This record gives sequence, C-alpha cells and structure tokens, in this order.
Amino acid sequence: FARTPHAKVVAICDLNEDLARQRAGQFDIPDVYTDVEKMLSRSDIDVIDICSRGSSKDDDNHERLAFMALEAGKHCLCEKPVAHDYRNTWKAHHLAESKGLKTKVGLTFRYAPAMMYMRALIEEGFIGTPFIFNGYEQNSQFISPTIPVTKMDLIPEQPNDEIRVSSLEGYGAPIIDLSMWFMDSTIKSVVGILKNFVPYRTAIDGRVMRTNIDDGDIYIGEYANGAICSVQSSYVTVGNYPGLEARAYGSDGALICRLVEEFGVPQTLHQAKPDAVEFVPVEIPDKYFPPGYTPGEPWSSLFYANLVHNFMEE
Repeated sequence: FARTPHAKVVAICDLNEDLARQRAGQFDIPDVYTDVEKMLSRSDIDVIDICSRGSSKDDDNHERLAFMALEAGKHCLCEKPVAHDYRNTWKAHHLAESKGLKTKVGLTFRYAPAMMYMRALIEEGFIGTPFIFNGYEQNSQFISPTIPVTKMDLIPEQPNDEIRVSSLEGYGAPIIDLSMWFMDSTIKSVVGILKNFVPYRTAIDGRVMRTNIDDGDIYIGEYANGAICSVQSSYVTVGNYPGLEARAYGSDGALICRLVEEFGVPQTLHQAKPDAVEFVPVEIPDKYFPPGYTPGEPWSSLFYANLVHNFMEE
C-alpha cells in the first residue's frame, strides 16, 4: 500500500499488539489497534485489507472480518478464502454490491507481471482459440514429517479416515483462477483425486500428529467453451516458491509462464507459434510492473504490490 500513489496507510490492527506495533514502525503507520470494531468505526478509513491468519480454533476469521468491514461501509480486499462455504462468499459479494462497495479476493499470482502480460497476449489473440490448459501450483513447503508445522490452518491435525481438503484450496485456488482467466471460460466438469502422501507430521509442541489432508491432488477438466485442462497442486513436490506454472495452448500459439524463484529470477514467460515451435523468452513491458519496482525484487513484494495497486486503481 505504501507504494501505490492512490493510498495512505493510516492504521493497523492485530490481536498481537507487539506485532502490530512492530509492523507499524516498519511501515510508518500512525495508529495501532487490537480492537477491530474500534478501527472500523473511523469515518476517515475507506479501505480494509484482511490478511489475518486462521487457526484451528478460528479458521473462519476472514469471513467474520469481511462482513464486519462491509457492514461498516468499507471497500474490502481479502486474502483467500473469504469463506470456507462458497455461499457465504456470494453473500458478501451481494452485500458489497448493495452498498456500492468494491471488493477483491487477493489471488496474488494474477498480478505477477508475467501473468498479466500473458493474459494481455491471449486477449490480443496470440494463442487463437483456446484448446488446452496445464497448470501447477506446487512446492515442498510441507514435505518433512519432522519439521514442526507452523501453519496449522493449512496443515491441521486430522485423525479421521475421511481425507480433508487442504492443498486443493490452499494452493489450488490461484491456479484454478488463472486457468479460467486464460481459457476465458468456467469449468464445466472435472474428475480428480486427493492424495495424502505424508500421513504424520510434527506439531509445533513436538507431538507427532495424524494429518490426513490432501497434500497432493490432480484433476482433468472441461470448460464450458470446450477447452480442456489438467491441474495439479501439492505441498510435497520438490521445488521453490511460489511454484506456479501456467501453460495455455490454442489454434495459433502457446504461452508458458513460470512463477518460481530460481537464481534470483521470480518469473519467466515463453512463447511459441506453429511455424516456430521452439519456445523463446518474452520480454515483459514496463507497464505491467508496480510503482517502485526495482530489478531483482523478490516475488513476494513484487506480486503483492501489483495486487494492491490494481485494487486501488479500481
């Protein structure tokens, strides 16, 4: 937010006051709160960014905070998921519409400059009629059974026999979003599998716990426009962050975008045509980078800065 000319950060709220004050000092934020209702009561605040982390005891705080922000008449940017029940996400959408408020789900990887340019090329007709999408969002963040799990919202203790959805929601959502964006269509049908590869992990207190979650999944699907796809997400696939790859193939060409931090390069985009089938690098125009961009900037700040700037422009 500090990088976009369209916003001024005036307050931060966290239940952990020490952490809130630390961040306030880091980003020169004047006011610190631990009471969200008190912060929302301020008439001079126009936009709320919800980026709280869930816990095993409060995994729906995004939903609660989003409704509070909208009821208070604030535009709202919210990290995924807005709600674990998609019907409540639609309720939040309709509430925002009724109040004339702007909302956005923080699907950050849409705002990687390479992904934004890939979308622009597809809109210009580079690939022609979309045929096939292949997508991956995967890294090895939770491959170890012995390193203590610090993100219990993603890797909860799950002793039940029925597998619990995790990677498909936590990692799959962004690549599913990109797939529909690039194919210009919604998904009509899918068939897939959820798999638990690491059955036991170590809790932060040192306990060994059963984690019957999908730490790997894959599906094939068909879009309403007739295109098809394969999509894979995983917490246990060796590789670096963030670990996305999007491939779009059509009648006139193909584009492959990778968002993987490797040797200081966070993103690449390659293209090919039927008469030039060897993929070549594509230079990303400056206009797709956020204000204050510097070469070599890590993906985490680069993509988020674009997301925030885009929302504030809206």
